[in-house]
Amino acid sequence: MRASKAMQDRTLANPNVTVHLNTGVEDAFGGEVLEGLKLFDTHTGEKRTLAVKGLFYGIGHTPNSKLVAGQVELDEAGYVKVTHGASTSLPGVFAAGDLHDTEWRQAITAAGSGCMAALAAERFLTANNLARQFKQSEAATAPTNGHAANGNGADKATTASVDTPEAFDINNDKHKGQYALRKLYHESKRLICVLYTAPTCGPCRTLKPIFNAVVDEYKGKVHFVEIDIEQRTEEEDRCVHWSPTKASRTTVKMLNNKHDPEIAEAAGVMGTPTVQMFKDKARVEQLSGVKMKKDYREIISRHLGAEVKVAA
Repeated sequence: MRASKAMQDRTLANPNVTVHLNTGVEDAFGGEVLEGLKLFDTHTGEKRTLAVKGLFYGIGHTPNSKLVAGQVELDEAGYVKVTHGASTSLPGVFAAGDLHDTEWRQAITAAGSGCMAALAAERFLTANNLARQFKQSEAATAPTNGHAANGNGADKATTASVDTPEAFDINNDKHKGQYALRKLYHESKRLICVLYTAPTCGPCRTLKPIFNAVVDEYKGKVHFVEIDIEQRTEEEDRCVHWSPTKASRTTVKMLNNKHDPEIAEAAGVMGTPTVQMFKDKARVEQLSGVKMKKDYREIISRHLGAEVKVAA
């Protein structure tokens, strides 16, 4: 066994676990669901079957280092040799995760290793005057409300700052904040698409332009609301806390802090980014993570009863 002695002892002592030593899986069989496995003895070749309802198949620990073989130093098993956490034998090339980790092989350690390698690469580029910084122009990042026209007359997909009672306009396609969500939930006749984001969420930055572009294809047919689950305004401090899934008001809370995750929690949002869609005061969709444009397009079109548009 490859497991540590302590893990072996725990497994062998567990009355709910049967260990099949010197056994390999040749095939699986069943109808609509898995019913059993065809096994063979690795020493004698004897074959037998075992009734099971599930199978977790370990694929092994062969490092995928062929890409750098002959260019950086590898050990006898094919793992990349590193020093100082991530540095390989070739300056400017850094390794992360299971490519060099022969001991832990855990997702969390691989993530930390990836961070180390990224920082090491950044320092290398900076030290060798190879780093280039990119930033958007002020014109490209200026916030607008609803759809603003760009230079060629097309609409630019952006959302404004948090809507307030004074600035809220139900005729705009795009909105931001829980006040807008509450108003639209009760007054809008359109499909409402809600995107829950957070400032520190990397996938949120990926999804925002994707989902904005999809919403642009349905001008006048959907309302889009962005909810920053970590943002709170003084105006929202005066608003009644409200849950779109419960469609009811609760007690008014006067809070001085600037964070308002309660609306996301009340809506059943467990992480960001999350997209929820509402129609006729009912939640009809909830999507977590980043999907492809065509997926969002198909779902929106289905709820609008429209044909799916094909992107140019």
